[in-house]
Amino acid sequence: MDYAQAGLFVLAVLILNLTPGPDMMFSAVSGMRNGARAGLISALGIGVGGLVHATLAAVGVTALIASSDIAYHALRVAGALYLLWLGISAFFEKSAADQAEIPQNLTARGLFFKGFVTNVLNPKVGLFFIAFLPQFIDPSSDQLALQVFLMGCFVSFSGTIINGTAGLIAGRAGQWASGNPRIRKTISRVSGGVLMGLGVRLLFLERG
Repeated sequence: MDYAQAGLFVLAVLILNLTPGPDMMFSAVSGMRNGARAGLISALGIGVGGLVHATLAAVGVTALIASSDIAYHALRVAGALYLLWLGISAFFEKSAADQAEIPQNLTARGLFFKGFVTNVLNPKVGLFFIAFLPQFIDPSSDQLALQVFLMGCFVSFSGTIINGTAGLIAGRAGQWASGNPRIRKTISRVSGGVLMGLGVRLLFLERG
């Protein structure tokens, strides 16, 4: 990849990552509900999930999923149901006193896992990789898989920074309301509604 093509690739990735989508919304919702640190951890989980898609795209597994309607729809439905479950859990969130009894390290691990699973179970991420990255690959190279993997890593890394920033900002904005049960309950209801909306969107998303 020459300098001009590399610059175009970086610019395209940044524009795509800056466009609000499910990953950014998930990080922001997590930050709003649980604080800035939670938003950052969720974004990190999403980023690691993106590395899974980068690896699968590099070895050709994602291409296999793209060619199989059964595999694609199974993964899409699983991801949608998981988002719906997260949304319902947020909507009927326990009180702050109950949450305080959960160990902090377990909470961080859970937030990371939720972000990771949400990304891994979204087939659109993998399909995006195999649709977007090939146009920047040097077909004459004998390291095609490595090119795909490294570019996928950049997409995930830059996305983690952007989504983490969104989670941080949302967390700072939501912290002032954490001591008010009524406001916190409203935030939980809104957050749960957003997550359920993302799940419904993925459930009925047409294959492009």
